[in-house]
Amino acid sequence: MLNVRVPDALDDEIAAVLGSGSLGVEVAASGPGMTELRVYLGPEHDAGVWRERAAQVLSAHGLPAEASELAIEPVPDGRWVERWQASLSPIPLGSRFAVLATEAALDHGGREPIRLIPGMAFGTGEHETTRLSAAGVEQQVTPGSRWLDLGTGTGLLAIVAARCGASRVLAVDSDPEAAAVASEVLAANAAGDVVEVRIGSIAERRGETFHGIVANIQSSFFIANAASLAGALVNGGVLVASGFLVDDGEEIASALGAAGFEIEARTSEGPWACLLARRGER
Repeated sequence: MLNVRVPDALDDEIAAVLGSGSLGVEVAASGPGMTELRVYLGPEHDAGVWRERAAQVLSAHGLPAEASELAIEPVPDGRWVERWQASLSPIPLGSRFAVLATEAALDHGGREPIRLIPGMAFGTGEHETTRLSAAGVEQQVTPGSRWLDLGTGTGLLAIVAARCGASRVLAVDSDPEAAAVASEVLAANAAGDVVEVRIGSIAERRGETFHGIVANIQSSFFIANAASLAGALVNGGVLVASGFLVDDGEEIASALGAAGFEIEARTSEGPWACLLARRGER
């Protein structure tokens, strides 16, 4: 088992990457603002290779391996994954979806299922910012609209946009492994005809403009890229912005306002925030 502690704001993204090819990932609270990721490895996995891979992923996110308490530990009972996956219940997402982390035919309460890849039990929609973002996308997508999903991770929000009527969704992630995971999840949900995955960030839109953007990313991204976000939207286009703490909301709202956005709504869940911002006329 590979253990690592990461900031809450990055847990879904890092879990998605580290979990690819593993038996699964367990996510657990680990003190204020921190999450412990437990990546379970099989006997065929080379622990040293996985440790080096994890160190590279952490470094790409500006996190030193030592400070993140990266470690490899033995697991006495190899049947944990069967018991854990069997106990997973569908996870509500927005008002109409349920995320299913296994292939089992589970009762999802009449909600529309979004299926993850068996053995990739991560990025399941449990995080508050994912729920806030999904609710915003549900409310804002109009039939035939074009959407951009920045930092797509497992592709859940891109699927929500597609299922809600978007005719095109561009999903981008700066991590190649995360983009590969998103492509698999999209294929499993028959969303590949609507959603295109690219490696990179907002520059990968290549001049295309959108009716809506959903970005579940850390606060520094919005402050540094407010003008680029505005440039990626049509007049009156909407930005669903989350991935940051309530305490950071004012600074982000100020940066977006300076770029021509009007803040229309603010929602929160626990310490996490979501802003709904609309681009003004050029």
